[in-house]
Amino acid sequence: MNESVKEKIELFVENKEFDTFTQSNMSLLIPISKVDKDSEVFNDKLGFYRIVIDFNLQAKHHNHYVSIICSPYIKFHEELSNDYYVILIEKDFFEQIYFMYDVDSKVIPKYDNIYVEICNDILKYLNMFAFESSKSMPNSNVTIGAHETLIGHWIIRSILGESVDMRAISSDYSVARAQHYIEQHYSEKITVEILARLTYISASTLSHKFKSEIGVSPIDYLLEVRLQKARNMMRRKNVSLTDVAELCGFSSLSHFSKCFADRIGMSPTEYQKHYV
Repeated sequence: MNESVKEKIELFVENKEFDTFTQSNMSLLIPISKVDKDSEVFNDKLGFYRIVIDFNLQAKHHNHYVSIICSPYIKFHEELSNDYYVILIEKDFFEQIYFMYDVDSKVIPKYDNIYVEICNDILKYLNMFAFESSKSMPNSNVTIGAHETLIGHWIIRSILGESVDMRAISSDYSVARAQHYIEQHYSEKITVEILARLTYISASTLSHKFKSEIGVSPIDYLLEVRLQKARNMMRRKNVSLTDVAELCGFSSLSHFSKCFADRIGMSPTEYQKHYV
C-alpha cells in the first residue's frame, strides 16, 4: 500500500481502534474497541475497496458470512455488530483480479454498500494472512502474496456469485470421484447408478456416503452444479435460455425454469434482468 494509506492505517492503531495487518496489496483490520461510525475507515476519503464481514449478520446460505462491499471513495453507512473484520484492497489489485473474470467489461460496477455472502472458509485464510503478517517467518513475503491473491479471488468470485464452500470438497475417494465426474459431465445424463459404477460401490452406499460427507444427495449436488453453470452462462454470454437449459443438462426449458425458480427464488428471465 502507498505511504499515505499506511499512515492512515497507523492512525487506527494509535487511536486503539484496530489491530492491523498491512501488506502491499491488502490490509486486514480487526477491531479491538468499539469504533465510531465517523472513523476514517468508514468515510469516503480512502481510495481502496473495503469489504466488511459482519459475523453476526444472518446469511441466507449455510456456511456463509454476510459482507458489505464499498468501492473507493464510497462512504460506508451500514450498522455493524461488534464482531467484524475490515479488508482493505488496493484499487489496481482488486480490479486486475476482477477483469480476469469479467473479461468483456471495461468498467467495474460501483459498489455502494452492497451485501454479498462469502463462504465462511475465508476466515481461515484471513487469520492465516494475519498470522503470517505478524511473524517474521522465512519467505513470508511469498506466502503472504499467495494469501493476498487467494483472498482477492475469493472475494471477486463471491461478488460474481461463484464462491465455493471448501467443506463441500470431500476427502473420501468415492465421493470425490463422483464430484469430479459431475463437474466435468453435468451437461450429460447422470444417475446415482452411473456415479456408483465409477468407484465400484452400490448406489445406496454412495448416496449414504455422499449425504454424510457433503450434506446433500448426489442428485441435489448435480442440480446445484447445473444451476451454478447456468448462472455463469447467463451472466457472461449472450446465449438464449433454451441453449442454457440444454448446455447445462436440463431436459427442457420449462424444467430448467422450474428448478431455477425453486432454488434461486426468481425466474431465469428475472435473474437476467437483475444481474446482466
